[in-house]
Amino acid sequence: MRRKFFVLVATVIVASLLLAACGGTAGEAPTAPAVSEATEAPAADGLSGQVQLAGSTTVQPLAEELAESFMGMNPDVVIEIQGGGSSVGVTSAGEGTVDIGTASREIKDSEFEQFPDLQVFAIAYDGIAIVTNPDITLPTLNAEQIRGIFSGTITNFSEVGGPDAEITVVSREEGSGTRAAFEELVMDYKDAAGETVSEPIAENAILQQSNGQVRTTVATTPNTIAYLSFGFLDDSINAVPVDDVEPTTANVKNGSYPIFRPLNMLTNGAPNELAQAFLDYILSDVGQEIVGQEYITVSAEEASEAAEAAAPTEEPMAAELSGQVQLAGSTTVQPLAEELAESFMGMNPDMVIEIQGGGSSVGVTSAGEGTVDIGNASREIKDSEFEQFPNLQVFTIAYDGIAVVTNPDITLPTLNAEQIRGIFSGTITNFSEVGGPDAEITVVSREEGSGTRAAFEELVMDYKDASGETVSELITEDAILQQSNGQVRTTVATTPNTIAYLSFGFLDDSINAVPVDDVEPTVENVKNGSYPIFRPLNMLTNGAPNELAQAFLDYILSDAGQQIVSEDYITVK
Repeated sequence: MRRKFFVLVATVIVASLLLAACGGTAGEAPTAPAVSEATEAPAADGLSGQVQLAGSTTVQPLAEELAESFMGMNPDVVIEIQGGGSSVGVTSAGEGTVDIGTASREIKDSEFEQFPDLQVFAIAYDGIAIVTNPDITLPTLNAEQIRGIFSGTITNFSEVGGPDAEITVVSREEGSGTRAAFEELVMDYKDAAGETVSEPIAENAILQQSNGQVRTTVATTPNTIAYLSFGFLDDSINAVPVDDVEPTTANVKNGSYPIFRPLNMLTNGAPNELAQAFLDYILSDVGQEIVGQEYITVSAEEASEAAEAAAPTEEPMAAELSGQVQLAGSTTVQPLAEELAESFMGMNPDMVIEIQGGGSSVGVTSAGEGTVDIGNASREIKDSEFEQFPNLQVFTIAYDGIAVVTNPDITLPTLNAEQIRGIFSGTITNFSEVGGPDAEITVVSREEGSGTRAAFEELVMDYKDASGETVSELITEDAILQQSNGQVRTTVATTPNTIAYLSFGFLDDSINAVPVDDVEPTVENVKNGSYPIFRPLNMLTNGAPNELAQAFLDYILSDAGQQIVSEDYITVK
């Protein structure tokens, strides 16, 4: 594919920018994707104002995480991020209606012709590998074979050069970013007429809620095949070459591995000062550390080096750590623990951290019985559990706080749990029923599979009836579903008569946050226990942690670990 790339070299001086046009005029092809060098996070004193982004719904959640971190360092800067798709990002940047457009694909020659001043900054690469159970070896696969396997039309490994064994497909759940990328890059293709055809993933696929769960399932289940983000590849599974090219970071960066895409940010000519500062931050070591949690960084440095640079000097990692740590329990804690483990293992290559789910009760029991080094629980520990396992030690690593928010034209004095359930289940349909104006309620919710939605359902929509049985109220089918906290916030801010739930990290002045039981939704009120819609994310050990478990817990509670925590949760510091 022909393309035009510009390379951003971040420096500590916010205003400096070096641009090199890779390929001269629009349409000339570089030999490989451009790579930008990450630096230390640039210092930008006195920044204030607004930056607007729009475009790719794949880039959007990553951009929101980066924006939250950047705004935390620059409290007078507001970054607004909207979706719309990659084509919207290109057009919005080219027409100058936003400061930065986002696109999760290459920019087309026709787009460069339409907008000749477009400048393109690759901030990450999204690479996806095809992996099999270690007992299955495949020489190579092409796109057509991969589509056949994952759509269910190819059902035996012998059809693609493997052993005579029935194929079991493993996939991420609906709403997963990795699944969306795989569907776009592999399952969508052009037919003979040039029309885009989308093959659905087989209905009998085993669905998992995280890349870590996919890896564990493939590693332990015979005859399985799956797709997996590069960051989760290890020796427990076999990675399959595609078109005879191994799935490696180097092969993504040199353009030879086919199942990848760049995540780009675009400006119309040179970025303005605030956009430049944000781009500098994204390509700094700190920004690329955030990128490295889900994607391939654009720097020549490995993400693990950025993580090591970000680690506080007062909490150094032991140089010779080696061995294995096993965790099990809460499926809410699991994805966060996997992110923390990936970063920790990057700094300690002789360490192996294995993480399984099973639920909070499994985490308590596994820790109490000593069958794992660390148990995970996304709730308080019960008195009966402390009685059963008196040596349990509890380490709170994060808090999960959720606010109820409304459009700024809607003011509610307070809500209780019963009222919130009524609104989100659809039995309360007018704000006047809960002390607000006479206006029909429009509910906004996260999509199925969202961690925020799962927490809201557990904390609010589930309740005990008169007999002590747990009842689960369903979120109304009329709800407007959005794919990220940022999209929820934008929808509520701009759509009359809306109400939603939102992670604390996304609260701002564009929406109204509603008190619950007369308590404001603030981090302070979560930490002092007065705000009710929250839960602790705990790790548990049976007595004092062993040396390796202690080192991992120390890392989680360090500044670097809590930076990872802060992307989705409230830190404990």
